[in-house]
Amino acid sequence: MGRVIALVVSATAVVVGAAALGLFLWLRTYAPLAAELPLTPGPGLAANVAPTFGSGGKPVFIPDYRPGRSFQMTFTLANTGRFAVRVLGIAGVPAGAVAPEGVTTLRLAPHDTSLVTVRWRLQCRKGLTQAASDGVRLRYRYLSLFTRTASVELPFAVTLRCPGGPPTSP
Repeated sequence: MGRVIALVVSATAVVVGAAALGLFLWLRTYAPLAAELPLTPGPGLAANVAPTFGSGGKPVFIPDYRPGRSFQMTFTLANTGRFAVRVLGIAGVPAGAVAPEGVTTLRLAPHDTSLVTVRWRLQCRKGLTQAASDGVRLRYRYLSLFTRTASVELPFAVTLRCPGGPPTSP
């Protein structure tokens, strides 16, 4: 009789441990953030190109490039998950000619949305004629235990056209 009880307790412990491990791993990969319409470009917009063949159905925003000046874009960020999320900022040091460098920090309740403004750093280097970005890597925290970085695909693209490159008018 003692063996049966030990076997049942052991089997229960294994099942509970596997379930806890599965839940922990799922929570570590939790990615509830999604960017949605509407969009509002900031000042300094040179052109707004409606979605065309090859753009993936995304509008393209072309900022007016001036050295040292950034470009802002406001869009809707949604928490599609079951837990509240606190957006902490841009993940890591952004690289590239079109790089997000700042984002408004906020808390999103489950299934909530908020307008978010991202500031883009624009850098034309020698030999560069054009560069684009349609995503942002965000750091966020949830359940007071987990901090993650996730790439959020944006419903638009920011395209930088440098001097000597193609014209800004579509």
